[in-house]
Amino acid sequence: MPYPRVYRLQRELLEACQELSQGEPATLLLHVSGYGFSRDGAPTELATAIARVREHGEFKIAVYFHELFATGMPWRSAFWHSRRQQRAVSRIAQDADVVVTNVERHAAWLEEVPDKRTKLPVWKLPVISNVGESQSLTGMESRMPTLAVFGLPASRRKSYGHLGSLARLVRALGVREVFDIGPPFDAPAHVHGVPVKQLGVVPAGELGNLLSRIRFGFATTPAPYLAKSGVFAGYCAHGTIPVIADPFVGTFDGLSDGLQLISPKTVEAAGAGGFDRCSTAAWTWYRQHSVDAHAETYARVLGQLWASAEASAVSSVAGA
Repeated sequence: MPYPRVYRLQRELLEACQELSQGEPATLLLHVSGYGFSRDGAPTELATAIARVREHGEFKIAVYFHELFATGMPWRSAFWHSRRQQRAVSRIAQDADVVVTNVERHAAWLEEVPDKRTKLPVWKLPVISNVGESQSLTGMESRMPTLAVFGLPASRRKSYGHLGSLARLVRALGVREVFDIGPPFDAPAHVHGVPVKQLGVVPAGELGNLLSRIRFGFATTPAPYLAKSGVFAGYCAHGTIPVIADPFVGTFDGLSDGLQLISPKTVEAAGAGGFDRCSTAAWTWYRQHSVDAHAETYARVLGQLWASAEASAVSSVAGA
C-alpha cells in the first residue's frame, strides 16, 4: 500500500493525526457513514474526536458525508435514532473546513446546518466506482447481450423481485443471459426464460473488465439517491447502462430517465435511438466526478484554504 494503515480508537483521532503528519501541516480527510462509526448510526464519539482536532488547530478538516441520517416509521429503530444522528452530523459539519456529499438532497440539508465554520458552499461529488474506471468506452456492438445483477445478497434478491414483474423490459433489452455477481445466495435459475449464470464474488479488477463488456446492469437504489450508490457508479464508470424498475421525471444529480439510464417507460425509445447513446451518456456523467475529479477538487479547495491561512499568518506577523 502507498500509505500507512493505522488502527486507532475514535477518541484517539487527534493523536493519530499527529503521528501521521509528523509535525507538518496536514489535512484530515474523513469519509463519514454513521453506521460505520456507531451501531445506532449516530457518530457522536467521532464528532467529539473531530472537535478535539479542531480545537488543536493544527489540521484542516475535510469531510465527505456518504450518508446523513436514517428515517422511518415509529415502529422502526431508525425513527428513534434519527434525531441523535442529525445532531452528530451537524456537529461534524460545523467543525469542517470543507464539506462534501454525494446527492443534491444531502447537500441541501447540509447547507442549512447552522454555525458552520466554513463559509464555502457544500460541494457535491457523486461516489466513485469501487471496481475501477474505463478510460475509453466499448461500443454496444462489442459487448455481450447480458444484464448484470451485482451487489450484496439483499440487494440482488430485491433486484430479482423487481425483474420478476418486468418481462417486457427484459425482452426489450434483448438480453440472452443474466450475470449474478456477488456472495452466493439462492438466485433464480432463470428470469423470464433468460438463464442466470452465478459468477460469485469477482475481484474488483476483473469485475471492472467484465462490466466494460456487458451491456446492462440492474440497480435498485431510488432515483434521488443513485449518485450515492457504488453499484450504480460501477456501471456508469464502464459504460454499462443502468436499468431501474421505477421510472421518474425530471433530473436527480444530473441523471435523466432515458438518457444515462433506462426504465420500463423509456427502454423502447432508448433502444430505437440506439443504446450506444445511453452508454456514452452514463460514462460521460461519471467522468465528471471520477477519482481524478475528486482528487482535483480536494486539492484545489484545500490549497486555497492553506494559502489563505498562510496569508493571514503573514499579515498577523507584519501587523505585530
